[in-house]
Amino acid sequence: MKKIAILTSGGDASTMNKCLSTFVTYASEYDCEIYFVCNGYKGLYNNEFYKANFTVTKSWWDLPGTKIYSSRFPEIKEENVRNQMLENLKNNNIDCLVVIGGDGSYNGAKLLSKYGINVICLPGTIDNDVTSTTYSIGFDTCLNTVVDAIKKIKSCMNSLGTVGMVEIMGRHCIDLTVFAGIATESDIIITPSSHFTPEQLLEKIKEKRRTNKKGIMILYVENYLGTGDIPSVDEYIKYIHTNSKEKVKKNVLGYLQRGGSPTAMDLVRASLMTKEALELIKANMFNRVIGVNEFQVVSYEIEEGLKMKNPNREKLIKNFF
Repeated sequence: MKKIAILTSGGDASTMNKCLSTFVTYASEYDCEIYFVCNGYKGLYNNEFYKANFTVTKSWWDLPGTKIYSSRFPEIKEENVRNQMLENLKNNNIDCLVVIGGDGSYNGAKLLSKYGINVICLPGTIDNDVTSTTYSIGFDTCLNTVVDAIKKIKSCMNSLGTVGMVEIMGRHCIDLTVFAGIATESDIIITPSSHFTPEQLLEKIKEKRRTNKKGIMILYVENYLGTGDIPSVDEYIKYIHTNSKEKVKKNVLGYLQRGGSPTAMDLVRASLMTKEALELIKANMFNRVIGVNEFQVVSYEIEEGLKMKNPNREKLIKNFF
């Protein structure tokens, strides 16, 4: 019987718990014993292992967040820290470590694989920035949460005839902003691929006003405005207020984007990818990252997966904005 240790790392994403539930559901079929590591890589360093309880874990399948908790642990870059992790895995007789997280978590898994640790990675992140999968686990849930929030803000902007600027998460990936903009028929998006100066943005608003006399929705990706020589969102708003009669309302959705009950599509994708993880472990195929291409499950060697590039969304932006 193989002993599998599972941890969730980095920012939480709805549907992480579905992965945990699916692992315990099919573990006996694959002759595996499941252990959880609390608090991500930090818990791996602190030896926070415990055996998964089948009945308890099965009740987590539709819960948001992660019931085994997470953390950001940059200390994994230190050799003495990784040595301690290796020792803890050996002392607990773990045959494979499963990491559910985003790009940073994958890089941590890659470092551990260099020490002879068998690792499998699942893409648990709202950002959709894991390049080895078309969709990450949690992205669809977050997208639906964002769309719901925009609908509420849009109704208010329409009532008042004002401009709403909404900040969307995604770190360095613009998928949430682009997809939410398309879904809600927003008017303008601001990303590194669709940038406007304050002057250009005001002209764009004036252009939209020729047909839209109600609310105008502008979505902008986080961690972009206010960086380098790019004006902050408040500077954009000040310019528009000073040079027009438009009223602009800023909305930062924040951590509500991470919450919400998982969507059916996220639950299905999580199940497909988790089952593939068990298949790989059974076949002794380790150090791989798992993804989906629509409903086809794919996996790659960890080095290959980390070298893949984010898809270019410029065509989508050109078609809709």
